[in-house]
Amino acid sequence: MIDIGNKYIHAEPIGNMKGKPAWAIVNTKGDNEISCINWNLSWKRYVMTTYDPVIFDVGCMKTIINFIEGL
Repeated sequence: MIDIGNKYIHAEPIGNMKGKPAWAIVNTKGDNEISCINWNLSWKRYVMTTYDPVIFDVGCMKTIINFIEGL
């Protein structure tokens, strides 16, 4: 588990995707994977992909943005 500065979500490394490290964003309370941060070849940058529709408040979104920017 990687603490990304939010009590509701955290990151977990899931290995490499498309030759670059990738992380699952996980709901801390339920331990459910809710999205994936991985390298997008077309955009040449990290992106977030959700598995199902998810709801994030502004705090969670800022946390995810800061995590991606730090990569």
